[in-house]
Amino acid sequence: MAFARRRRRGRGDLLVAWVLVAWVLVAWGALCARGAGRVSEMKQEIVVAYDGTRQSRAAIEWAAAECRARHRAGVTVCQVWDGPYPERAEAVAAEERRLAGLRLFEGVRLAERLLPGREVRPVLVRGDPKDTLVGLSRNAAMLVLGHRSVHGLARLLRGSVSAYAAAHAACPVVVVGAPASAPPAGGVVVGIDAARPVGPEADSALRFAVEVARGRSLPLTAVYATRGREPEGERALARIVEPWRLRCRARPAIGTRVVEAPALPALVACAREAWLLVVGTHRTGAGLLGSVGQGLLRRAACPVAVVHPVPVWPIPCDIPTI
Repeated sequence: MAFARRRRRGRGDLLVAWVLVAWVLVAWGALCARGAGRVSEMKQEIVVAYDGTRQSRAAIEWAAAECRARHRAGVTVCQVWDGPYPERAEAVAAEERRLAGLRLFEGVRLAERLLPGREVRPVLVRGDPKDTLVGLSRNAAMLVLGHRSVHGLARLLRGSVSAYAAAHAACPVVVVGAPASAPPAGGVVVGIDAARPVGPEADSALRFAVEVARGRSLPLTAVYATRGREPEGERALARIVEPWRLRCRARPAIGTRVVEAPALPALVACAREAWLLVVGTHRTGAGLLGSVGQGLLRRAACPVAVVHPVPVWPIPCDIPTI
């Protein structure tokens, strides 16, 4: 009888243990689902860098308009300051941080004025702007930043933050120069790489360009720069664009243009009449932008979007996939 009681007690303990295991698994699943939800929400946000310059103000204006066009909840405004070295006086570091906080407050107020009723999340970080912005891009749908011209020795020593972010970010990067006026008649222009006319580079760039053009109700033009092989370029461009025309059903209208010129001067000329210029990129061994991408960031008269071939960024609209 004692053995039977011990046996029943053992079964009861086993049942309790299984209930505890099941409860832990359910709780863990709920926690993971909640965490995945947060990551998904973060992936939907637009991150914009602000440093108080007129280019960064233009970047906030561009990001706010894109937020409204894509019906997103809000934006994240980031101020990165690389203050004095640790051996300097602590009072100097505190003053640097205070000024950075004031700049961030200014950027947040601007975003809130442009996006009434939507969430504007401030982020103040001390560190290297290049690495910080690339880190933020891993949980962003888009990274928007202003471009300041850096020349001479300063460019050699510091490099360009915008070029570095465009080369290494995990999401599309939009680089905005001087404050933009009303959208030009040219709408959105996407450059197709003649060296890789068919492949993930062209597909990712076209996908992003279609999204922006559709959200802003702007026309889209695909540009193919070639050197003396215009019929071949027209055929290659048609192979790329036609499937997207079928997908989009004229929303937006997609035009094509073949230019007999090197890629950089051809796209710089197109940028004079464009509202946004979109280019794809392929990572080299050093993870750098090619000469065309770097040249466009310096010389284009309109904002430039750099899109990597791996589409880690979400596509919220109803474009069907093939």
